Order: sequence, then structure tokens, then C-alpha cells
Amino acid sequence: MSANNYTNRVPSLDFARIFAMLMMIAGHTFFSLINPYSIDTNSFPWSWWEFARGATAPIFLTVSGIAQVFANKRDQFGKIPTTTISKRVKTSLILVAIGYLLMFPADKIYDIPFIPIQYLTGFLSVNILQLIGVTLLFVILLFTLTRSDKQLFVSSLSIGIALVVLTPLSQFINWFEIVPYAIANYIDYRGGSYFGIFPFSAYVFLGIAFGTVLKKIPSEQRIDFIIKKSLIAIPIFVILGYSIHIFEYPYIKDLFSPYRASLGMIFYRYSIVAFVFVVTGIITKKLTDFHHYFTFFGQKALYVYIVHIFILYGTAVTPGLITFFGETTSIALAIANIPIVIIGTILLTKILHKLVEDSKRFSAAYKFSITAYLIYVLFI
Repeated sequence: MSANNYTNRVPSLDFARIFAMLMMIAGHTFFSLINPYSIDTNSFPWSWWEFARGATAPIFLTVSGIAQVFANKRDQFGKIPTTTISKRVKTSLILVAIGYLLMFPADKIYDIPFIPIQYLTGFLSVNILQLIGVTLLFVILLFTLTRSDKQLFVSSLSIGIALVVLTPLSQFINWFEIVPYAIANYIDYRGGSYFGIFPFSAYVFLGIAFGTVLKKIPSEQRIDFIIKKSLIAIPIFVILGYSIHIFEYPYIKDLFSPYRASLGMIFYRYSIVAFVFVVTGIITKKLTDFHHYFTFFGQKALYVYIVHIFILYGTAVTPGLITFFGETTSIALAIANIPIVIIGTILLTKILHKLVEDSKRFSAAYKFSITAYLIYVLFI
């Protein structure tokens, strides 16, 4: 990686991003393997873990928004190069495609028209990959419509605030009666979606707004700037979250998913985001020798996520851990598998990157094998 690319990255944010991803992996591993009758997510300590898990996506999405400001460089006229636009659109569509393929409901693609509608609900529900992919399409559109960081700041902040404010209101509407089922799943949680545009896309746009401010700070001062601003933000977000939630709860308690519809919960989540920014900032300042690793895995965070899915859930031709231990293990065994999945995911990510970067022949074979695998799974 060039020195210029290093100066355009903030190691503490890369650390925060990979921390959030590892927390997601830990949660997926534990709750996929544990016998569900062994725990009660409504009681301590599992209730606290569930709450903490709810903040991992906001951390990741906020950092992703910040990163977009540094990644999407403008030319002298304030325009985003077409090559950058094409690359971002391609990445977004790939993420959406992978998200749906992970929940593919049929043996072959030509079987889909004959599948009963009830079996398509899981396939059409939205997970983090589809949400990120679709949100990034709107993000690159915003970058193409603006001509300066000032315009980007105003527009992204406005969109982020609008998404936050409209989050409770959006959940009072049955979107499945208004728009096509697949689209409604991006807004309405009654179809089984885990992540929707309200409120989760807001974290990306608010991250972009913060990124435009951070970009003006000299690179050597950015970590300190993040720590100081986050320390100020934590108590503000906690107070706002508590106050708003007390006021809104009587109105949202009967909604399908009051947790996701809660405006106060958004501020609670952001207090955790700010807290993680403080912790990762302090650690990053101490562990200067590890900045390269933070940056590498921060860049590969989505790749890490996909690799862990294959290890945990398997593929069409290989078993995963849940094939043998899904929802059957004790608490101790489920916890013991967390470092196994994390370490295996990290090692496999590093090995694949090394092979692809060092060997053009392996890189070509790797891309060919993915294409062949998709053709096999979908058509053969």
C-alpha cells in the first residue's frame, strides 16, 4: 500500500471497523451453535450481549460512511471519476447479490418460479450485505450530485437526520401493502429483515458528514480529534437516548419491532459507537506497530464477514460448523468455538489475499473457481 493511501486512512477507525466485524462473528457463532433453551436473552448477561450486538452494525456502518469520504476522490472540477463510480457500483451490486445468494431458496435458479411464496420470505429478507450494497448505491449517487465536501456535508447530514427522524414514523406503515414485497423488506421488518434503511442507512450518511469534518483535520491529529469529540458525545447521546425513549415508548411499544423503531435507541447506539471510538483510538495510539494490521483488516472487513459465513454456515458443496453443531451445544462449547471461527477467518482471509496478490495465475484461478462455483450452484 502506498504512503499516500496510509495518510488517507485513520488506523483507529479501521480498528473500530474490524472490532465490530469480529463482534458480529462472535455473536453469529455463539447464537448459531448454542442450544436456544440454554440461555434467555431477556435476562443478564445475555440481554446485555444482545444490546451490545445491536451496536456492531452502527459502528461498522458509521466507519464505512467516514471511509467513503476519503476513498471517493474528486477531480479538479469536483467530479468523481467514472472509474471510481463504476468500481463502487460494481462492489455494491456484488454485495447485494452475495446477500441474496446466501439465502438462495431453491436447488437451481430455474426452480424459483415454482417455489411457494412462503419459502421466498427468507430469501427476500434483508441482511447486512444487501443493506450496505443498496446504501452505497445511494452514497455514490450523492457523491456524483455534489461538487464539494461542503455540499456533501450539508446533503449527507440532512439525509442522515431525515432517516433518523422518520424511523419511528416509517414503522407505523405496512409497506407490504404499498410497494413490492422485495422492496418493502428494505423498510419494513415484518418480512423477516434484520437491517433496513430506517434507521441503519442513517449511520452511513451521518458517518459521511463526520468524515467531511475529519478530512479537514491534519492526518497526525485525527485520532486525537476523534477521541476528544467522542468523549463529549457519549454523555450527550446517553441523555438524549434516555429522554427520548421515555417519551416515545408508549407510542411505539406495540409496533412489530419497537427496538428498531426507537429514536432513543439510535442515540443509545451512537453512545456505544462513540465509546468504541474512544477505546480503539487510545489502543491505536499505544500500538503503533500494529497500524498496518488494523488498516489491512479494516479494508478487508466485508471480505472477513463473507469468509466467516462460509466457515460457520458452509456452502452448497461444503459443510459448515452448524451442520454438525447447530443449536445443540452447551454454553461452554459455543464460547470455545468463537476463537476458532475468528482465527480461522482471519488466517484464511490473509492467506487468500497473499495468494491473489502474489500470483496472477492463482488470482485468475481464484476468479474462475468462483464463477464455476456459482454456475454449478445455480444451474447444474
